[in-house]
Amino acid sequence: MLDVPLVDPTYESLPLFPLPKFAMMPNTMTQVHVFEPRYRMLVADVLAGQRLFVLVGYKMGVESEHYGAPPTFEIGSLCKVVNYERTRDGRYCLHVHCLARVRIQQINRLLPYRTAAVMVLPDMPVDSWALDEAMDGLMATLRSLVVKLGDKGAQLAQIIASTRKPILLTHRLGSALVSDPDDRQRLLENVNPLERIERINDIAGEALLRADCPDVSFAHFDGATVN
Repeated sequence: MLDVPLVDPTYESLPLFPLPKFAMMPNTMTQVHVFEPRYRMLVADVLAGQRLFVLVGYKMGVESEHYGAPPTFEIGSLCKVVNYERTRDGRYCLHVHCLARVRIQQINRLLPYRTAAVMVLPDMPVDSWALDEAMDGLMATLRSLVVKLGDKGAQLAQIIASTRKPILLTHRLGSALVSDPDDRQRLLENVNPLERIERINDIAGEALLRADCPDVSFAHFDGATVN
Protein backbone atom coordinates (compact mmCIF):
# COMPACT_ATOMS: atom_id res chain seq x y z
CA MET A 1 0.00 0.00 0.00
CA LEU A 2 1.11 3.53 -0.74
CA ASP A 3 1.33 6.26 1.87
CA VAL A 4 -0.80 9.35 1.35
CA PRO A 5 1.31 12.09 -0.29
CA LEU A 6 0.89 15.79 0.31
CA VAL A 7 -1.71 17.50 -1.86
CA ASP A 8 -2.69 21.11 -2.44
CA PRO A 9 -5.83 22.32 -0.61
CA THR A 10 -7.44 23.46 -3.88
CA TYR A 11 -7.02 22.89 -7.61
CA GLU A 12 -8.36 25.42 -10.11
CA SER A 13 -8.75 23.02 -13.04
CA LEU A 14 -8.43 19.24 -13.18
CA PRO A 15 -9.80 16.79 -15.75
CA LEU A 16 -13.06 15.24 -14.58
CA PHE A 17 -13.49 11.51 -15.15
CA PRO A 18 -17.10 10.40 -14.44
CA LEU A 19 -17.90 6.74 -13.81
CA PRO A 20 -21.31 5.18 -13.17
CA LYS A 21 -21.95 3.99 -9.61
CA PHE A 22 -18.34 4.54 -8.63
CA ALA A 23 -16.69 5.80 -5.45
CA MET A 24 -12.99 5.47 -4.69
CA MET A 25 -11.68 5.82 -1.15
CA PRO A 26 -8.56 7.84 -0.28
CA ASN A 27 -5.28 5.91 -0.17
CA THR A 28 -6.55 3.01 -2.26
CA MET A 29 -5.68 1.97 -5.80
CA THR A 30 -7.70 0.80 -8.78
CA GLN A 31 -7.49 0.19 -12.51
CA VAL A 32 -9.40 2.24 -15.07
CA HIS A 33 -9.83 1.03 -18.65
CA VAL A 34 -10.37 3.83 -21.16
CA PHE A 35 -11.89 3.35 -24.62
CA GLU A 36 -13.92 6.45 -25.54
CA PRO A 37 -12.04 9.01 -27.73
CA ARG A 38 -12.71 12.06 -25.53
CA TYR A 39 -11.44 10.22 -22.47
CA ARG A 40 -8.39 9.02 -24.37
CA MET A 41 -7.73 12.72 -24.96
CA LEU A 42 -8.23 13.34 -21.25
CA VAL A 43 -5.71 10.63 -20.40
CA ALA A 44 -3.16 11.99 -22.87
CA ASP A 45 -3.47 15.44 -21.27
CA VAL A 46 -3.21 13.97 -17.76
CA LEU A 47 -0.07 12.02 -18.65
CA ALA A 48 1.49 15.12 -20.20
CA GLY A 49 0.97 17.07 -16.97
CA GLN A 50 1.09 16.23 -13.27
CA ARG A 51 -0.90 13.01 -13.83
CA LEU A 52 -3.71 14.30 -11.61
CA PHE A 53 -7.43 14.06 -12.31
CA VAL A 54 -10.73 13.63 -10.48
CA LEU A 55 -12.69 10.37 -10.50
CA VAL A 56 -16.32 10.94 -9.59
CA GLY A 57 -19.46 8.85 -9.71
CA TYR A 58 -22.85 9.48 -11.24
CA LYS A 59 -26.16 7.64 -11.20
CA MET A 60 -26.87 5.10 -13.92
CA GLY A 61 -29.56 5.74 -16.53
CA VAL A 62 -29.11 9.50 -16.90
CA GLU A 63 -26.46 9.66 -19.64
CA SER A 64 -28.91 10.04 -22.52
CA GLU A 65 -30.79 12.77 -20.69
CA HIS A 66 -27.69 14.95 -20.45
CA TYR A 67 -26.04 14.44 -23.85
CA GLY A 68 -23.20 12.29 -22.57
CA ALA A 69 -22.38 14.62 -19.66
CA PRO A 70 -24.49 13.33 -16.74
CA PRO A 71 -24.50 15.31 -13.49
CA THR A 72 -21.95 13.94 -11.08
CA PHE A 73 -21.93 13.64 -7.32
CA GLU A 74 -20.55 16.65 -5.48
CA ILE A 75 -17.85 14.58 -3.75
CA GLY A 76 -15.22 12.70 -5.74
CA SER A 77 -11.65 11.44 -5.55
CA LEU A 78 -8.41 13.20 -6.41
CA CYS A 79 -6.34 10.59 -8.23
CA LYS A 80 -2.87 10.23 -9.69
CA VAL A 81 -1.80 7.89 -12.48
CA VAL A 82 1.07 5.81 -11.09
CA ASN A 83 1.41 3.52 -14.10
CA TYR A 84 -0.35 2.78 -17.35
CA GLU A 85 -0.43 0.58 -20.44
CA ARG A 86 -1.55 1.68 -23.89
CA THR A 87 -2.76 -0.76 -26.53
CA ARG A 88 -2.02 -0.51 -30.23
CA ASP A 89 -5.49 0.84 -30.94
CA GLY A 90 -5.05 3.67 -28.42
CA ARG A 91 -6.93 2.31 -25.43
CA TYR A 92 -5.51 2.78 -21.93
CA CYS A 93 -5.32 0.77 -18.75
CA LEU A 94 -4.56 3.17 -15.93
CA HIS A 95 -3.27 2.23 -12.49
CA VAL A 96 -4.41 5.06 -10.24
CA HIS A 97 -3.91 6.00 -6.61
CA CYS A 98 -6.54 8.05 -4.80
CA LEU A 99 -4.78 10.86 -2.95
CA ALA A 100 -7.72 12.57 -1.25
CA ARG A 101 -11.44 13.19 -1.08
CA VAL A 102 -12.48 16.38 -2.91
CA ARG A 103 -15.53 18.60 -3.22
CA ILE A 104 -16.32 19.70 -6.77
CA GLN A 105 -16.87 23.45 -6.71
CA GLN A 106 -17.25 24.31 -10.39
CA ILE A 107 -17.42 22.34 -13.64
CA ASN A 108 -16.25 23.71 -17.00
CA ARG A 109 -17.15 22.33 -20.43
CA LEU A 110 -14.64 24.07 -22.70
CA LEU A 111 -12.94 20.85 -23.81
CA PRO A 112 -14.33 17.58 -25.22
CA TYR A 113 -14.16 16.37 -21.62
CA ARG A 114 -15.15 18.32 -18.52
CA THR A 115 -12.74 19.94 -16.05
CA ALA A 116 -13.43 21.00 -12.49
CA ALA A 117 -12.25 23.28 -9.73
CA VAL A 118 -12.01 21.20 -6.56
CA MET A 119 -11.25 21.58 -2.87
CA VAL A 120 -9.70 18.83 -0.76
CA LEU A 121 -12.15 17.71 1.91
CA PRO A 122 -10.28 16.41 4.99
CA ASP A 123 -11.73 14.44 7.87
CA MET A 124 -13.10 16.31 10.84
CA PRO A 125 -11.04 16.09 14.05
CA VAL A 126 -12.30 13.58 16.60
CA ASP A 127 -11.39 12.71 20.17
CA SER A 128 -8.42 10.31 20.17
CA TRP A 129 -9.82 8.24 23.05
CA ALA A 130 -13.14 7.79 21.25
CA LEU A 131 -11.28 6.86 18.07
CA ASP A 132 -9.19 4.24 19.86
CA GLU A 133 -12.26 2.77 21.55
CA ALA A 134 -14.16 2.56 18.27
CA MET A 135 -11.20 0.94 16.54
CA ASP A 136 -10.86 -1.65 19.31
CA GLY A 137 -14.44 -2.73 18.71
CA LEU A 138 -13.96 -2.82 14.95
CA MET A 139 -10.75 -4.83 15.17
CA ALA A 140 -12.44 -7.43 17.37
CA THR A 141 -15.18 -7.87 14.75
CA LEU A 142 -12.66 -8.01 11.91
CA ARG A 143 -10.51 -10.64 13.60
CA SER A 144 -13.58 -12.85 13.93
CA LEU A 145 -14.45 -12.23 10.28
CA VAL A 146 -10.95 -13.15 9.11
CA VAL A 147 -11.22 -16.46 10.95
CA LYS A 148 -14.66 -17.16 9.47
CA LEU A 149 -13.50 -16.33 5.93
CA GLY A 150 -10.73 -18.91 6.16
CA ASP A 151 -8.53 -18.78 3.07
CA LYS A 152 -10.54 -15.84 1.75
CA GLY A 153 -9.60 -13.87 4.84
CA ALA A 154 -5.91 -13.63 3.94
CA GLN A 155 -6.28 -10.47 1.88
CA LEU A 156 -8.50 -8.86 4.49
CA ALA A 157 -5.87 -9.66 7.11
CA GLN A 158 -3.28 -8.04 4.86
CA ILE A 159 -5.31 -4.84 4.68
CA ILE A 160 -5.78 -4.82 8.46
CA ALA A 161 -2.01 -5.10 8.89
CA SER A 162 -1.21 -2.50 6.21
CA THR A 163 -1.34 0.53 8.51
CA ARG A 164 -1.64 1.49 12.16
CA LYS A 165 -3.36 4.76 11.25
CA PRO A 166 -7.09 4.40 12.02
CA ILE A 167 -8.29 6.95 9.46
CA LEU A 168 -6.36 5.35 6.61
CA LEU A 169 -7.58 1.94 7.67
CA THR A 170 -11.22 3.04 7.53
CA HIS A 171 -10.79 4.01 3.89
CA ARG A 172 -9.07 0.75 2.96
CA LEU A 173 -11.60 -1.35 4.83
CA GLY A 174 -14.44 0.60 3.29
CA SER A 175 -13.12 -0.27 -0.16
CA ALA A 176 -12.72 -3.92 0.80
CA LEU A 177 -16.02 -4.53 2.58
CA VAL A 178 -18.55 -2.08 1.14
CA SER A 179 -19.75 -3.36 -2.24
CA ASP A 180 -22.96 -1.36 -2.71
CA PRO A 181 -22.09 1.76 -4.77
CA ASP A 182 -24.53 4.00 -2.91
CA ASP A 183 -23.10 2.90 0.44
CA ARG A 184 -19.59 3.50 -0.89
CA GLN A 185 -20.52 7.00 -1.99
CA ARG A 186 -22.00 7.78 1.42
CA LEU A 187 -18.87 6.41 3.07
CA LEU A 188 -16.67 8.55 0.81
CA GLU A 189 -18.71 11.64 1.64
CA ASN A 190 -18.61 11.01 5.40
CA VAL A 191 -15.87 13.13 6.98
CA ASN A 192 -16.49 11.70 10.47
CA PRO A 193 -14.08 8.78 11.10
CA LEU A 194 -16.17 7.53 14.04
CA GLU A 195 -19.26 7.18 11.86
CA ARG A 196 -17.25 5.40 9.18
CA ILE A 197 -15.91 2.95 11.75
CA GLU A 198 -19.45 2.31 13.01
CA ARG A 199 -20.73 1.61 9.49
CA ILE A 200 -17.83 -0.71 8.63
CA ASN A 201 -18.29 -2.52 11.93
CA ASP A 202 -21.99 -3.01 11.11
CA ILE A 203 -21.16 -4.47 7.70
CA ALA A 204 -18.50 -6.80 9.12
CA GLY A 205 -20.92 -7.86 11.85
CA GLU A 206 -23.64 -8.62 9.30
CA ALA A 207 -21.17 -10.80 7.39
CA LEU A 208 -20.40 -12.72 10.57
CA LEU A 209 -24.09 -13.47 11.08
CA ARG A 210 -24.47 -14.98 7.63
CA ALA A 211 -23.46 -18.54 6.97
CA ASP A 212 -22.34 -17.59 3.46
CA CYS A 213 -19.87 -14.78 3.95
CA PRO A 214 -19.56 -12.55 0.85
CA ASP A 215 -16.47 -12.59 -1.29
CA VAL A 216 -14.20 -9.75 -0.27
CA SER A 217 -13.09 -7.47 -3.10
CA PHE A 218 -10.24 -5.02 -2.77
CA ALA A 219 -10.04 -1.52 -4.16
CA HIS A 220 -6.46 -1.85 -5.40
CA PHE A 221 -7.57 -4.76 -7.60
CA ASP A 222 -10.92 -3.31 -8.70
CA GLY A 223 -11.37 -2.39 -12.35
CA ALA A 224 -13.43 0.41 -13.85
CA THR A 225 -14.19 0.73 -17.54
CA VAL A 226 -15.13 3.77 -19.58
CA ASN A 227 -16.41 2.94 -23.04
